[in-house]
Amino acid sequence: MLFDPRPKSSRKELFDREKQLEVLDRSVGKPLILVLGIRRIGKSSLLLSFLEEWRGVYIDLRGVRNTADLYRKTSEGLTGSLTKLKDALKGVSGVKIAGIEVTLKWRGVDSISLPRLIEQLSKKETVVFILDEIQMLRPPLSYELKNTIAYAYDNVPNCTFVLSGSQIGLLKDFVGVNNPESPLFGRYYTEVHVERFTGEQSREFLEKGFGELKQRVDQSVIEKGVALFDGIPGWLVHYGMSHIERKNHDEILQIAVNTARNELLKLNQREKQVAKAIANGAESWSSVRRLVEEMSGEIIPRSTLTRTIRALEKLSIIQDYRFLDPVYQVAAKLL
Repeated sequence: MLFDPRPKSSRKELFDREKQLEVLDRSVGKPLILVLGIRRIGKSSLLLSFLEEWRGVYIDLRGVRNTADLYRKTSEGLTGSLTKLKDALKGVSGVKIAGIEVTLKWRGVDSISLPRLIEQLSKKETVVFILDEIQMLRPPLSYELKNTIAYAYDNVPNCTFVLSGSQIGLLKDFVGVNNPESPLFGRYYTEVHVERFTGEQSREFLEKGFGELKQRVDQSVIEKGVALFDGIPGWLVHYGMSHIERKNHDEILQIAVNTARNELLKLNQREKQVAKAIANGAESWSSVRRLVEEMSGEIIPRSTLTRTIRALEKLSIIQDYRFLDPVYQVAAKLL
């Protein structure tokens, strides 16, 4: 169902991602793939559906703060793929299969490290390891995982890593695209970009979603959703389901704006000020500086402002003084 807010896990459920699936399928066997796209663009649905036809593990790294978190998330990923990986996991030291659940032991006697786990899974056939939102990891875990990926890149030929994240600049920082000290610096990788829908695709998505639920709606309802959410699938799903629940246009927008505002509140104070200035029409470095100084009542050092703008770009909130998501622009005005 297109309007199901949960990530899709079957290729039949995906809408218009054939091109990205084709690139991913063609790239299996290569050591490293980056899947890039802004929030709510459908990366998780794409990756889970892609994995439907491959032996692999999907690991969601959101909320991972320590080694126990990392191995628990890895255990959950293995559990989700147990039917395809059970034979490779049987008898491996440090891996326990209890019914339909996999658990890992990472310390002490009969434990297993991540490089060893990857080697065991990839012994006979290619295995895809999907690490979603990997840019959110912090040292020392981020160093450990980068070294693990570098080791597999050099020593495990039947292994493909897919790294994904909604904060595109931070994901590239994680890989170390411009950092010679990163263990992944200079490594070849394939990029897959998950783009927003066009206006026509957004119309088709909404029409098909309402049709699946046997809901007849005026064309004006479709056009409002297309105009409001600018081809971002996650927001289009929110729009469709909210309309079915009889919410009016203002209610639908307010819920989306409140969601985006809560995410923007995690920014530091200077980042909020810069985001608010850009949301209110600042379209250049100098106009941002002028508005931020008026709001804060203090002179902003040039280096501080430049660093803050770059931070917002790395977080995939803005690009070239424009918001990548129109809902975030509305929300930023409320900061």
